[in-house]
Amino acid sequence: MKVVFGSIEYFEREMLSFAKRKSLITLSSNQVMEIYSEIKDELMNDFICDVEIKKECVNNLNLASDRLLNKYKILL
Repeated sequence: MKVVFGSIEYFEREMLSFAKRKSLITLSSNQVMEIYSEIKDELMNDFICDVEIKKECVNNLNLASDRLLNKYKILL
């Protein structure tokens, strides 16, 4: 299955990959939110594109973080 850049699945995969690079074995809600914040910061400040595309990417990032929190039954 091909994952398209900016999709919910893309951001979910990116967040898990980011956690793996940081050698996180389990994810706490704080860690998910830290990863979310770092990726969102990159999107807002480093990613150059149309504003509407940025909004869609941030929305998908929000949904991906919600999925991770629910998937791993992490409570805020």
